[in-house]
Amino acid sequence: MPLPPRDFDTIGPRQGQRFPDVRLPDQTGAVIDLHAARAGRTALVVFYRSAEW
Repeated sequence: MPLPPRDFDTIGPRQGQRFPDVRLPDQTGAVIDLHAARAGRTALVVFYRSAEW
């Protein structure tokens, strides 16, 4: 069953918009506070679906 088309220009954060304060697990399971970890530097956050099902 195909997915319906999405208007990606209207969903998600805008360029330059502040990323929400979040704590996420890294690849080892350790919880990382994004804003503390980046210490004022820019960051790239990548979300991917695991290959393990």
